[in-house]
Amino acid sequence: KEHTSFGSYKNIFTINGKLVRTLEHRASHDDGVESWNLITKDGMDVAWGTYFYHVEAPGVGQKTGKFAIIR
Repeated sequence: KEHTSFGSYKNIFTINGKLVRTLEHRASHDDGVESWNLITKDGMDVAWGTYFYHVEAPGVGQKTGKFAIIR
């Protein structure tokens, strides 16, 4: 979970740069909390490993980072 602002987009990529999922935060409540069910845009379970994210929030800016999924 990560706090994001209304209207923001979070793109999640594999280490090779393939887009795994795009999350769009449209709720104006929940204090900007965004959850992900670990399902790809193709409906598959994600594999364990390292992923990168790019968040773009209107009026706030952009942020990139990485995280790991450990099963």
